[in-house]
Amino acid sequence: MLVTVTPNPSLDLLFQAEALVWDDANRLDPPRIRPGGQGVNVSRAARALGMETVAVVPLGGIIGSQIRAMLEAERTPVRVVDVRSGTRIFVGVREEGTERNLLLNPRGRELSVGEQDALAEAVLDCLTGARWLACCGSLPSRLPDDFYARLGAEARRTRRRFVPDCDGAALQLAAASGCDLLVPNAHEAGRLLHRPVASVESAGAAARDLLDFGPAWASVTLGSQGAVCATADGVWHAEAPLVVEGSAVGAGDAFLAAVIGALDEGAEAPHVLRRGVAAGTAALLGEGLELIRAEDVDRLADAVSVRPLDV
Repeated sequence: MLVTVTPNPSLDLLFQAEALVWDDANRLDPPRIRPGGQGVNVSRAARALGMETVAVVPLGGIIGSQIRAMLEAERTPVRVVDVRSGTRIFVGVREEGTERNLLLNPRGRELSVGEQDALAEAVLDCLTGARWLACCGSLPSRLPDDFYARLGAEARRTRRRFVPDCDGAALQLAAASGCDLLVPNAHEAGRLLHRPVASVESAGAAARDLLDFGPAWASVTLGSQGAVCATADGVWHAEAPLVVEGSAVGAGDAFLAAVIGALDEGAEAPHVLRRGVAAGTAALLGEGLELIRAEDVDRLADAVSVRPLDV
């Protein structure tokens, strides 16, 4: 089983616009509305791929109640920690003419010390019977930077596998404390390694160097250029046919869910990468509430090209 924790969940409103204008009204069709936050997305993608999972989330206010109802309605297992502050709203607008995305990502409201403790306790309680812990996304105000590192240390102490899917100080501390998988995007990898990651080749070198933090498998995702991965046996790059239909919000989370599933099946590194890139690409094809469809992942996997990198 995969346990995810999302300290900073959101209700995602995803719009499409032919062109955005400033200082005037942007009149748009109704958005796609779905539960969000990185760990929530990972659990939703994992469920779509037939994996057993539970999402641990702090939820509060009217928005929190709506997220909880949506997750329960689609049968995504969820462990809710009730909090006093209202849950945030995330807004994404994809400009069709340029294929650019405007992302409005509010900082989460702070959790009290008691709420922080309750969240950690819920995660550790859910680890019974689990194989993986994924700590995902940004941390709300006043949640310590080492929150993920401490949870990961406890998971690994009890022989669960740990992946921190975050950025900045939280990722630095969690990676340094030991992890079993790393999956940053190019920007996050650059900040973790203190150097630019701006090409497929530099991403391949970055993935190889991420192995120094201890994981047996590391990757760097590259958006429309696919992703790279590294193991002790080599470095590979995978790329899917270009898909421009919809929002890429959640694509990296779908990538992580598919990677965990393939690793659990004992797949070789190139196949793991192929499945991850297929799932990330499938997120662009999602409609309505859904994040990905398993049939899209299977179909796209056949079209993903994988090649070794000499870096």
